[in-house]
Amino acid sequence: MSQGRRSTQTQGGKDAMSATKLIIAHKDYTSRLRIARMLIAGDGEVETTGSAACLMESLMRGGRPVVVLADGLEEELTLAALVPLLKSCNPHATIILVADDLSWSDELKMRQQGIFYRTHRPVCAAGWDELQLAVACACKRIRPAGTPVCAH
Repeated sequence: MSQGRRSTQTQGGKDAMSATKLIIAHKDYTSRLRIARMLIAGDGEVETTGSAACLMESLMRGGRPVVVLADGLEEELTLAALVPLLKSCNPHATIILVADDLSWSDELKMRQQGIFYRTHRPVCAAGWDELQLAVACACKRIRPAGTPVCAH
């Protein structure tokens, strides 16, 4: 089981991801770091982990994190079984699934359990843009009321 890696990234301006905790959960170390590099923006905290146990521990700390959850996190634990566990650890977590091999019935079940979005593993620029947009939308969704949103 690999340990989680926590880092805080700070850049100039504020945007939708500012002050939002982002958790990247992927079994493959290189892949989760690549996803983290592509999604880091603003003053938000980014944590990466390759372990379902570390992910659940992070969620139990509270808050309203955005979780980018990749398929294959744990061999013996399917996404369909993991999502309800994560939601029980923190019902306020916003979960974005990055999964290629997911049956329609499993996806439907997870949507009923409250996942925010599902996409395929990004392999081209359009895939990365889709994932970045999904994370940005999830971050805007959980911003506290009265916090101004920058318009472009």
